[in-house]
Amino acid sequence: MHIFISCDVEGLNGVVHSSQTQPNEALYANTVKLLHAEVNQVIDGLVESGVNTITVADAHWDMRNLQLEMLNPKASLISGSPRNFSMMAQIDQLKPDGIIMLGYHSKIGTADGVLAHTYRAKVFKDVQINNISVGELGLNALLASHFKIPIILITGDNALEKEATKLLGKVNFHLAKQALNKYAAIFKPYSQNLTELKENTKLALKNQQNWVQLTKIQSPYELKISFFCPSMADGACLIKDVIRVSDDTISFTDNIFPVVFKMLLAIGAIGSTRINNYF
Repeated sequence: MHIFISCDVEGLNGVVHSSQTQPNEALYANTVKLLHAEVNQVIDGLVESGVNTITVADAHWDMRNLQLEMLNPKASLISGSPRNFSMMAQIDQLKPDGIIMLGYHSKIGTADGVLAHTYRAKVFKDVQINNISVGELGLNALLASHFKIPIILITGDNALEKEATKLLGKVNFHLAKQALNKYAAIFKPYSQNLTELKENTKLALKNQQNWVQLTKIQSPYELKISFFCPSMADGACLIKDVIRVSDDTISFTDNIFPVVFKMLLAIGAIGSTRINNYF
């Protein structure tokens, strides 16, 4: 069995502020330790359950947070960016049997979600597929479902659990912390969280009835993005077949979701060049 782990950091136990998530901030080094600890617990749980192939995709910021020598040697690592399918890099080539979304967070606009955002925190004000607002969880789940790969476990805060249940139905979930708002949470004791995470990984492999795919959103896929600044929509409209819906909103439609997903990534990259810290 081959399991793919896509790992972010905002959903980790112990993380509650942007000062912990950016490489140029003082608390970032400690977050890297937290990330390795949780990823390695999941890997241990998978190995003890008989999984023989494990791929870890670093999926935060510049995607160079995990250090190979600190990672459980039973797993291979995908690192660096940009790359095909971003947080879900190479799933089309690897074709794993299941995906674990570790340290994920809720979508932009979620009031009680720790560090809630959707891919480009200063660019995307809302992302919708067929008029359903989705975050990184939904977008990545749709991509996995296109390749018929189930999501077997999600980890994060209670706001993400609510989002996952609404979008995917009953799914294996590890609650890493209790969110109070965007910058506040109640953390579990460190060792307790790691122990529970390992056990929940093992349980997830057994509870295959809770392995899910996102099938409620079907082709054709209309991507609708609202930006924090109309100038970002200006940039997006330079791309063929992107339509201006309003001052700050564009749409793009295609029958194949990976095409839509890559368009999202491209539009986000363009939008990031329009960020102005003063205006």
